[in-house]
Amino acid sequence: MKRSTSFGTIEKLIERNGEVVTELLYFEREGRGHAHDSWENCYILSGSGWIMVGEKKVAVRTGDVCCIPPQTNHWMIPESHLEILLVYSLKTGS
Repeated sequence: MKRSTSFGTIEKLIERNGEVVTELLYFEREGRGHAHDSWENCYILSGSGWIMVGEKKVAVRTGDVCCIPPQTNHWMIPESHLEILLVYSLKTGS
């Protein structure tokens, strides 16, 4: 189900045992800093912008991949828009 957020929209695509595995995000505005217990693999489907990974600012555009380690603060900053397929994997402590 697609829902509106502070940055644009988010849609859960795959959920397993109550945990989200894959999401589709559409950024119209800058997101907020957060972290996860698992790897976050970001596939840029369209648009361009930046992904803040800890203190590092990673430029991304259509076709790029950015992998964010567990427990790393991160957020997305679209240039005009940024559509990202997220796949979470290898939850720590599992």
